[in-house]
Amino acid sequence: MSGGRAMSHTGIPSTDRPTHGMREGDLREAIPGPLSDSIDESRRRLGIPVGAHGFGHQAGAWHMGILAKQAAVVQGAPPSASVHAIVDHDANDDATSVRAPILRDGAVDGLVVRWGPSIAGSATAWMPAVKRPTGRDRLSGVDWALPWIGERLQAWFDELERHADAPSVAVQAVRANQGVLVPLGARPCAITITTSSLMTTAVGHAVVDLMLADPATCAATFNASLAQAPRAATPLAERGDQSELPLWLMGKGGLRRRATATAVREALSKGEPILPRAFVASGLLRLLLSRFVHGVGGGTYELAGDAWWHAWIGVRPGPYTIATATELLPLSAPSAPSVDLFRRAWTNPELLDPSGRALEERQMMLAAMQREPSGSAARRAAFRAMRDVIETLRSRYALELDDLRQRAPAREQRRAEALASDRTWPAMLHDAGTVVGMFSGSGR
Repeated sequence: MSGGRAMSHTGIPSTDRPTHGMREGDLREAIPGPLSDSIDESRRRLGIPVGAHGFGHQAGAWHMGILAKQAAVVQGAPPSASVHAIVDHDANDDATSVRAPILRDGAVDGLVVRWGPSIAGSATAWMPAVKRPTGRDRLSGVDWALPWIGERLQAWFDELERHADAPSVAVQAVRANQGVLVPLGARPCAITITTSSLMTTAVGHAVVDLMLADPATCAATFNASLAQAPRAATPLAERGDQSELPLWLMGKGGLRRRATATAVREALSKGEPILPRAFVASGLLRLLLSRFVHGVGGGTYELAGDAWWHAWIGVRPGPYTIATATELLPLSAPSAPSVDLFRRAWTNPELLDPSGRALEERQMMLAAMQREPSGSAARRAAFRAMRDVIETLRSRYALELDDLRQRAPAREQRRAEALASDRTWPAMLHDAGTVVGMFSGSGR
């Protein structure tokens, strides 16, 4: 049973997308020749039929907001034309861990179990699948916040081991995620690809060729587009023909490294892998698909992404919608006091004086300080004198302060309250009715 629904998953059409509602032929006319000629060939290579809908997300144990994107795609796509793109160009440390709510001293807390090595800046596409996932032993003797959590996590580990032959840790994590969710009522997409594979297609090659033909314009238009969404990406270094490009290259130890035009040419000459960054990946996907489903964050950064594609080479990627959901686990937490009594007393220890004289003294000292000119030596001296009084009061009432610290754990209660209302617990921990409702359309 769901603990609450703050927002059901929705398909919100993008009203400012110039390509919104375009037919397939119209969209092709909006694509310049160098890319238009490569679209059909790229679809065939990836197994994507014309008219397909899709979404993308990083590997890991998804929360319900992410699952809402998959639900929107499988509900809206033509038969056998739903596509899930594993975002494996990302260095996503959550890919090799799973978190779940537990009870500690009767309050909700969180347990994080790492089943594989930390990502530490490596693209998940370049990390091999984990042959022997770690962490299963940590599931024993745990006081789970909900009785079925332990069983679900055991199933998660079973799936990880079943897919230990996956081509990467990203694919392993996604297959395990879907393996647990499908028995709960989730419907997977008909086709699964990776964002790393986009750069091996004809359209991926064409995009890289266009970047290398004029790196300066590519970088300059990329940076200018960030005015639409300043926090959507890190600006590229502009150095003329040596400018940085919105791609990733493989560095030492499999770490991602930023890509200058010269470094990209060298990587191509050596046959080394090239990965897209976010604007490139989502733009290519939207060129290949008839409709793309973003979450709220993706819908924000596409304002910049669309501006870049259009300013750079005149491309307007295909339309997208937004899907999201807030489904809460049925967790309970004690209500936190509205005031942290310890913090208040520590800041204002004069309140602990039952006579009220300390309060009057501080008020007089504060008034005296404020009468002195701002920045003056006299004002600084008055401030130091008031601080000395505060420290004296803290020493005088040390026992009372310690008692408040022990008996009024407002911060811990607030943390438990926040965990109980967290929308990002794994979708696999929700009851089957909630998952089924997502895919039946009853939550739309």
